[in-house]
Amino acid sequence: MIHKVAIIGPIGDFGGRELETGFIAKTLSEDSFDVNVVSTARCTSKSQIFEFIKSEQLQVLDDLIIKRNILYRLLAQLAYLKSRQENPLNFYASNKLSQKLGYKRYAIKVLKALVEEVDLVIICAQISSTYVKEIVEFAFDKQKAVIIRTSSKISENDRHHKDWLEKVTLFFHHSESNAKRLSFLNKHNYKIIDQCTFKEEEMLKIECPSSFKNIVFIGRLSPEKGIVELVNYFKAYGKGLCLNIIGDGPLYNEIATLTQSLDNIDLLGYKSQEDIIEHIKGNDAVIISSFKESGPLVGLEAMASARLIISTKVGAMPHRLSNTTNQFWFNINDPKSLEDVFIKMKGLTEQEIREIVQKNREVYLLNYKKNTLENLYKKSIFNLLKAKPTV
Repeated sequence: MIHKVAIIGPIGDFGGRELETGFIAKTLSEDSFDVNVVSTARCTSKSQIFEFIKSEQLQVLDDLIIKRNILYRLLAQLAYLKSRQENPLNFYASNKLSQKLGYKRYAIKVLKALVEEVDLVIICAQISSTYVKEIVEFAFDKQKAVIIRTSSKISENDRHHKDWLEKVTLFFHHSESNAKRLSFLNKHNYKIIDQCTFKEEEMLKIECPSSFKNIVFIGRLSPEKGIVELVNYFKAYGKGLCLNIIGDGPLYNEIATLTQSLDNIDLLGYKSQEDIIEHIKGNDAVIISSFKESGPLVGLEAMASARLIISTKVGAMPHRLSNTTNQFWFNINDPKSLEDVFIKMKGLTEQEIREIVQKNREVYLLNYKKNTLENLYKKSIFNLLKAKPTV
């Protein structure tokens, strides 16, 4: 029997959630599941999700609404014309007037209709994301299996959602530490499924570094990534080192201003996955400065690429590196801690560096290979549907 699956979440153009959602969709599509993805956020043809799925597999909620409702379509067209047509029409669907006239209620109605058509719903989102509560409660009422793939660190505020979180059939968490944040639930059925690199074959071929000089940051330039703090700390303590920053986001202009007169910090902007591989090759270490994350994906990319890793103790990183000698941790609120890490790493011999990064790659191959995670997803979902027949 072919099971119908809807994967729902705020899927945009670039980021770890887009890559992971695409990976899940592709994995299930190749195993005789009928999979469609519904983005509750703005999404264009540039989205990284299309590295995994066909364009016809993705629907954008705003598009569905303006196609089905003439009032919201007219209001979107008016906002579109008023804006001088700077963005696609669906960018103007959820305008202020539409919101006043019940846009969210209609959006929930559309999502409920989609849920009724499938056997399984997978939500790739933060617990606090828009529509998650309504989707879970409706799926539960209709006796549909519903999975939440948590895509960020579970916060203290998420404890307020106990009643409807009890209705989730299964959670996928990146780490045990994130799963423990839902320990207050009476019913918390979960599996630990971490991430993998999506350019695995290429990254596993990258040669090990022999020194410590060039460092790369790869990620969204936003406050939770600690990028402003990292740049300021590097200005003070990065003498003799070079920092390359890859990414785009709301803090791009601020970072550009901070780094414009610095010779040892290079702001490179957004890069494709192919370009990122080349930049990883050209750097000895990857740095993760995040305040909060559930992954992050770049940590596993660094392990597969046999790179030194400098990181805050964020998300799954402590678990991923627990069986390695790569113990270069710093506190994003303590500049001195990063200085101490730099001093320690500058003293590494070539042999020590090679041993550390080879162990990082070895742990990746043992625990995080792409086919390992594909099998975990397929087995978990198959068992869930087998135990909970479709209605």
